[in-house]
Amino acid sequence: MGKVNKTTSFGALLIIQGLMLTPANAASTAKAGQRVLMVEMTPALCSMQPTRARMRQCLEGYSLTVSGLDMGYGERCGRGSEPRLTPLQLKVVNRIMPDTTVRSQTWQRYGACSPLSASRYFRQITNYAGELKLPNELNTGNSYTVSKSRFISQMTRLNSGMSSNSVDLICQEGSRRQSILTDIHVCYEGSSFGTCHNVVDNCGSQFIISGGR
Repeated sequence: MGKVNKTTSFGALLIIQGLMLTPANAASTAKAGQRVLMVEMTPALCSMQPTRARMRQCLEGYSLTVSGLDMGYGERCGRGSEPRLTPLQLKVVNRIMPDTTVRSQTWQRYGACSPLSASRYFRQITNYAGELKLPNELNTGNSYTVSKSRFISQMTRLNSGMSSNSVDLICQEGSRRQSILTDIHVCYEGSSFGTCHNVVDNCGSQFIISGGR
């Protein structure tokens, strides 16, 4: 993915050299049920968690990355199994999940519990991410203080069918006791946006979007 500027869509990250996978509504063969796409605010986490410093997304200045997709089938079924992807699919997945360890962990924790093969599981991730539109402030490389209500309003305006209940915002406390956005969980029912359950929603009325500067 690299540094992302002036875009509101993960989709732009997947169309490089024409590498776009099939639409989300054609990709999933799993039963309909709640799914949670987990998007990380990479600059914030790279800054707040020193153990991440050598991760590819930190070294290469990624703005956003995907950390996983909970399919709702349970957790930790993989028992050390590694996802097998074709070189072409791996090239696409790398743009939103560049770290090998993250890909392996999300497959072992969530994907292996589902009836999907590794190829179909990661295709579902790239399809959801490819259609998801996000506010510009997440991609400029600058830092902003934003209101939760305005941010959620932007999300629902950008994504048809999304409601305020489809998004769970997760923050961590920064060095100055400020609330910093670290994760956005987007909830789906099948190929459509759904209502999030077991929400964290700990960002308060205002939070900081860290651009790493």
